[in-house]
Order: sequence, then C-alpha cells, then structure tokens
Amino acid sequence: MFIYAGIDEAGYGPMFGPMVVGCSVLAVENLDPGATQPDLWKKLNVAVRRDGRGRRDHRIQINDSKKLYTPSKGLGRLEEGVLAFAALGGTYPASVAEWLEAVDDTPAGPRVAAMPWYAPGPDCPWDALPNACTADQITIAASMLQAAAYPAGVCVLDTRAAVVFEDQFNQMVTTMRSKAAMSFTFVARHLQKIWLDHGRHRPTVVVDRQSGRRNYRELLTLMFENVEIQVQDESPQRSAYFLSRGDRAMTVSFEVEAEVANLPVALASMISKYTRELLMHRFQAWFRRRAPHVRATAGYATDARRFREEIAPVLAELAIEPERLVRMS
Repeated sequence: MFIYAGIDEAGYGPMFGPMVVGCSVLAVENLDPGATQPDLWKKLNVAVRRDGRGRRDHRIQINDSKKLYTPSKGLGRLEEGVLAFAALGGTYPASVAEWLEAVDDTPAGPRVAAMPWYAPGPDCPWDALPNACTADQITIAASMLQAAAYPAGVCVLDTRAAVVFEDQFNQMVTTMRSKAAMSFTFVARHLQKIWLDHGRHRPTVVVDRQSGRRNYRELLTLMFENVEIQVQDESPQRSAYFLSRGDRAMTVSFEVEAEVANLPVALASMISKYTRELLMHRFQAWFRRRAPHVRATAGYATDARRFREEIAPVLAELAIEPERLVRMS
C-alpha cells in the first residue's frame, strides 16, 4: 500500500480571517511504498478532472483552490470536491460546526469565545452544509467518486485542517517573530501526525513550498528527535528528505507549485480554502448585520485596508480591540 499525503495552506497573507493549513492523506492499494507518486487524476479519471473545460463534463474538479474559487464563482466547485472526498473517508458533516470538529483536533467553540464574528448564537447559527451545493449534488458526486476509487484501489485515510484564528496568529507571530515560522508550526503538526499514524507504511508527503527556503533538514531535525534524515534534493524547485527510525520511514518533499502534479496537495489546498471561506461567510454576515453601510471584504490587501478604516467606528462602538480582529503582517 502506497500512502500519499499533501499539505497546503490558505489565508497566509490576508489582514482578516483565519489562516488554514490543510492536509489530505490517501492510500493506493497494490502499489509499493517508495514508488513514484501515482497520477491520481489519471487513476480516478472516470470521476475526477483537473480543469473546467466542457459544460457536459460533470466530473469532480480537483485543482489548486485559486483556480476553483473566486467570490463571483462561489463555493460550489470547492464544496463538491471537498465533501465528496470527505465522504469517501467516512466524514459527512451537516454543519460548519461538524466540519470543524471533523477536521481540526482543537475544538473551535472555546477558541471563538473572544471572536463573536465566528461564534454561533440565536441570531447566527452555524451554517448548514452543504452550503453552495444541494445535498443531492454532493450525494451524486460522492457516489461517482466511490465508484471510481474502489476499482482503482484508492481510499481516503484522513482530511484535516488546522484553523489559526486571528488571536492565535498574532500571538504566535509576536512570539516567533516570523510569519513563516508560525505557518510551518502547523505544517509540522500534520507531518508528525502522518509519521505517527502511518510511518510503518513509509508514506510520501508533498508540501506546497511558497517561500524561497531550500534547506528544511534543520527544521525537520527539530521536529523529529532521534530520526535519521537524508537529503535527497535541495534544488530551486524541490527540497526532498527521507526520514527513518526503526520500522518507520517517510519521504517529505517541499515543492514549488506542488498542487500541479500532486492531487493530495490540490485537495489540501481545497480543504484549506473551503474551511477559510466558510468562516469568512460567518465573519461577513456578522459585520453586515452590525454595519450594513460597510461593504464586506475578503480580507486581502487594499480592500482589507479600506474595510479596516470603514469599520473602525463600529469596532469602537462594540468595544472590540483591533488586535483581536486585524492580523499582523
């Protein structure tokens, strides 16, 4: 059995909203550990496609989330793919709360207590899922994927997402003095869980690399005590390492545009973006009720600065300290 995992994030740069680091872990039967990563788009071709060409092509799109989601396109394509793969792994969330509980080890409830723009309540219950698709659409997509995956020997072992809310984001950046180091902390948590859960099956993990860093050996050494780490590649496009200890081993590769060639990374990108946008819908609805004159924001760049200026009087009126809401750059 070949275990093939991907890690990617969404929301690293925005001024508002959470950062989410997603992870997907898939298994391919009848493929030995250490083999070359299989083309899962090809293996699941009956049900899955990469691009959006062809109006009559109803297969599930799995791609970099930036290619599947814009505010004008909505969540539909992200939701269909994420919930279909989640169902293949036995997860069937009926609400945002259930989704967060399923994918994140840290309960969301206590963490949103200081952030009412995410909290459920009588006037703003958690959104039901599916949000942008119908239940029938998700059922059909999940059934189609299942029919393709079983003969191909592909199964989903895990779908995860570490949600980093604004307060934790700011606290960690302040303490670590580096946004990149803060982000890598959550990549590390996914890697450690994959090692503990699947290390005896010699998994291959691919991480989307967004910074200019090439050398990850020192970081991996800090994460994995008493583990031998061999450098396989440290080039401009790829940094790869083989980790081993006793009967455990794992290959970790940090690749530029990893989602292009690795379906698990593309799926992790979709999980991250889907989770973030569900929470941003809550964020936008909360402020829309309290400041209907202020146009909503997706949280990025110039528009975020506009939102921060326009919302300032409302924050003062509601006694909300800006550092609880506005993320550090």
